[in-house]
Amino acid sequence: MGFKNFLISIIKSLIAFLIVTIVFSTITLNLPNLMKNVFGDIFAYASPDAQKQAVSKLAETCSSLDKGEGIVTISQICSNRSLLDSMKENCRDYRELKRKGVKIENDAQVRETCMQVESGEIENSCSRLEGSTLPDFSNIGAVCKDYKAGLISDREFFFNVIGGALPANLDAPRIGALDKYNEVLNYLNKNKIIYFLILLALLAVLWLLVMSLELFLVILSQISFSLGVLIMLPYLGIIVYENLVGIDTTPILGSMFGSGAIFGFKAILSVILLMFLRTYSSFIVAFGIVFLAIGIAGRFYWFSSKKNVKSTELPKPEAKPKPGKRKKS
Repeated sequence: MGFKNFLISIIKSLIAFLIVTIVFSTITLNLPNLMKNVFGDIFAYASPDAQKQAVSKLAETCSSLDKGEGIVTISQICSNRSLLDSMKENCRDYRELKRKGVKIENDAQVRETCMQVESGEIENSCSRLEGSTLPDFSNIGAVCKDYKAGLISDREFFFNVIGGALPANLDAPRIGALDKYNEVLNYLNKNKIIYFLILLALLAVLWLLVMSLELFLVILSQISFSLGVLIMLPYLGIIVYENLVGIDTTPILGSMFGSGAIFGFKAILSVILLMFLRTYSSFIVAFGIVFLAIGIAGRFYWFSSKKNVKSTELPKPEAKPKPGKRKKS
């Protein structure tokens, strides 16, 4: 009996773990988007003075971009094949004009550029940059123009500039066991039927162990309650911490822009909690509440049914006293 209960507890834990994995697998891990949102939270939870300083520094970046307006960058050349072909055509025209003795304006600069184009140096540079993480400067420039025109707020300006600076193909760090876990999770997310087949198999094993509909439903309600607690407890804990202690990212925002601020445990904890909070979508919170409600309802039903069974039990008949032996006269 003890071994059977042990197996049931193992199956319950596996079912709970699998369902939690299914629920949280609904979040597609988009690292650039996650980092963008976390940086937005760092700005939102910092002091107004730190926010003003950050916006001021970013506005200086906008000025730098404006000064460089009209300059063609290597990333623009690599992303536009027709631009590179046009440069090659211009270089052929340049060589032809030089043979005819025509004076060329900025001759030294044009000659150097053509040497890079004709030697294949630019194409080699493009090959090295292929797949690398380059910020979207055109998007940052558009955000700067919107901010100067007063179309977006300070928070939106910070959020979009930081988001534009993060490359779209930024990958999660490849760290040993975490990398293997992500590979397995990505495979399962692409083959979600595996989740449900394993879940059905575990439920079938659980049924074979209990072979009682009432007990089976009770165990499912226990699993549901555990899932609700597992999902909602960290979320509620962060909300309570935010209201009682407070999340303050001022030192981190200051250090990002060279204010020399030293951040301690509370600042680091604040960022960790904000990152964790970002994993909770409204869908996951709703699932947690539903699981918790089903679990509480199941427990209430179980206890009330046990109470009713006890109240309807007939009292045991009192044992009649054994007749004593008569004394002989």
